[in-house]
Parts: sequence; structure tokens; C-alpha cells
Amino acid sequence: MQPNMILLNNLLTIALLVAFVGTAFSVFNCLLNRNTLCRLARCDSKSQPFVSVLIPCRNEQEYIAECIDSFLSQKYRNLEILILDDHSEDHSAKILSDYESCYDNVAIIQGQKLPNGWTGKNWACHQLYMESKGEVLLYCDADTKMDRELIKDSVSVLEARALGFLTLFPQRNGGNLFDRWIWSFTSWVIASWIPLWLAYRTRIGVLAVGFGQFLMLRRSAYEAIGGYEKLRANSLDDFEIARRIQSAGIDWRVHSGVGRLTTASYRSTKDAVEGYGKSIFPALGGNGLTLSVAWLFLANLTWTPVVVLISESMHWITLTKDQLQLASLCVAAILVSWALSAVKLKISTVTILLYPIAITSILYTAVISYINIRCGTMLWKDRVIRVTHEIAEFDQQASRKSLESASDASTGKPET
Repeated sequence: MQPNMILLNNLLTIALLVAFVGTAFSVFNCLLNRNTLCRLARCDSKSQPFVSVLIPCRNEQEYIAECIDSFLSQKYRNLEILILDDHSEDHSAKILSDYESCYDNVAIIQGQKLPNGWTGKNWACHQLYMESKGEVLLYCDADTKMDRELIKDSVSVLEARALGFLTLFPQRNGGNLFDRWIWSFTSWVIASWIPLWLAYRTRIGVLAVGFGQFLMLRRSAYEAIGGYEKLRANSLDDFEIARRIQSAGIDWRVHSGVGRLTTASYRSTKDAVEGYGKSIFPALGGNGLTLSVAWLFLANLTWTPVVVLISESMHWITLTKDQLQLASLCVAAILVSWALSAVKLKISTVTILLYPIAITSILYTAVISYINIRCGTMLWKDRVIRVTHEIAEFDQQASRKSLESASDASTGKPET
């Protein structure tokens, strides 16, 4: 065998070994997570702390009414509903005004101008906190709906387990196919790749998860981590809150909200790419090397076993017995991990069988996320998405310009 062929054969074996380790871990971790990612129990609590429901709203005329209605119908009555109108340009303001005039426990806050160094949502959430009175804070997205007993049950779990933070993984409704592929991938990652069983026993922040559709915090826990003011520039606010809670040693839990908590999918593929893309690169710390390694690992895990098995069956290549077994085990393991995840989070059978498409969808979106954020063209709600260190540099430049202007003014020099 020629040296080049030997090298390629060895590289293929290494790639298959890496893929096998990854797929085996996904099965092992999914089994260990089986008792951690469970449905929220239906229960009652004698304690009835005052809950502030906090909803940032920007151009959500299609969803905001149903969202508010689901909170107004809650069996848990000791609550206030605060919605911040973040300079909406559609009919959201009129809808919110109508609700405020009809219900005493609904209050509308007019958003202030976005300061430098803040993302729009984080600034809105900070303003909501400043106006809230609750011992418990519940942040929800404006396209969220929930069943009538969800707040009651959530507060009961919060009280019974003395938690500082509770978050729910939602069910996503909608007809956009690309959105469904990516959400299925997200479900698989949460169930098979995040070691929740380990997260609850450690303070390793990166292991924590949070979902913006349902973030329930005690006010004391929120203030202990510095609230939204400490993560003002982070476009992945829900995960960052969870990570700060975890690092602070505050007890928390994540439950499945499938069937009880629903959120709308993006209407178009373009919206889905932008919506998910605004979070992927920041989720990896805004680090291009980290993104590249993760991208290559996931692409190898997904496609190398499939491609070599297809090529072997078509007699395009010849595999050794060990390579054939490794590739077959990889495909079997990843199918098992997807199936186990489906039981927990209701992934469709078709998606399980076509998992390479779901993973390829996220690989494509990750590339778009990197390119658009780096080029400053990633927009969400008509605002540019940046990674945290870029905003810090922006603030430093603004501070330097401010100091230079002050210095010029004191010495009588004209501004340039």
C-alpha cells in the first residue's frame, strides 16, 4: 500500500474512533440524565409568594395577546404582570394599552432609550426588574403560552426544594421545517450532551442551561448574581443567567415543559437562521477557534460514519473489518441517543431517522452566525448583535473619546 493511502487509512480510523467516542458519550449521558430532565410535577404549596411576571415585548402583535391571556388564566393568583413595550412599531402598543385598561394586575412600561453596551432584550429585562415587586421573578418571552397550573406547580417546586432558580424546556409549535430541524437538534443536545446529573452536583457554570421562555428566580438569587446589569452585553442571556446561578452555588433545576409550555417557531428559514444564529457564536464565547473545533467534531460525528458506510456499500472504497464495525457502531449509537431524547422531549420519528439533516442545519447556521456577527451584519429586532468582548472594546473606545473630549475642553483645544 502506498504511503499516502496508509496515511489516509489511518486518518479515517482516527476520525471514526473520535466519532465513536462522541456517540457513545451521548448514549451514556442520556441514560444518566433520565431522572434529571423530567416533567414538572403537579402539586400545591401552602406558601404563596408574590410573583412578578416580566415580559419584554418588541413588535409582537401576533403573539402578545395569547401570551397575556395565558397568564391571566393562571390558577395562581398572587401575581402581577408587567410588560415592557420596547419601542414597538406595529400594533403591540395598542394591544398592551387595552389589556392595561381592563386588568388591574397588568401594567405596561414604556421602554427607555437603549444605552451603549446593552443588548435590547437585556435592557428591557433590567427595566422590568426595576419596576417589579415580587419575591419571585418570572421572565417569559412574548410568544410564550402555558397551561393554567404551570405557575402554581412551578412555585410549589421552587418552595418544596428550596431552589433559587427554575427553568423549563418548552415545546415549540409551528410549521417552518428548518426551525423544526434545529429545535430537534437542540432537544437532542439538551438530553444527550449536557450532563445535568453532574451539573446538580458541582459548580461548573458551563454545565447549566436556561430557557428564555421560562426563567423563574427568587429575587434574592437574581440580585446575588447581579441580574441583567451584569450580563448587559450578552446575547445568550438565558444560558448566562443559569451559568451564573450555577457558579454561585445556588440550587436550581430544569424540567421539561413539553405539553405545558409552548412557544412559536420562526415563520421563515431566514428568520430561523437569524434567530438561532444570534446565539450560536456567543454561546461558544465568541471564540472562532472554539467554534471551529466544535463544528468539525459535530460534522465528523454526523457524516463520517454515514459516508463511509454508503461508500462501502457502493463498492467505492474498501474498509477494514474494524473500520466497518466502528462506523456501524457510530450510526447505531447516535440513533439510540436520538431515540432516548425523543422519549424525553418528543422528537418525531422521522427526525430521528434523518438526524444528519437536523445536524447539518445547525452546522450551516453556525457558519452564518460566525460570518454575520464578525461582519456586524447579524440583526435581531433591528439591532446589531455583537459578542461580549466586542461590546467591551466599543465601551472602551467610547470612554477614551469621552476623556479626550473632556481634556480638549479643559485645555481649550477644538474638537477634531
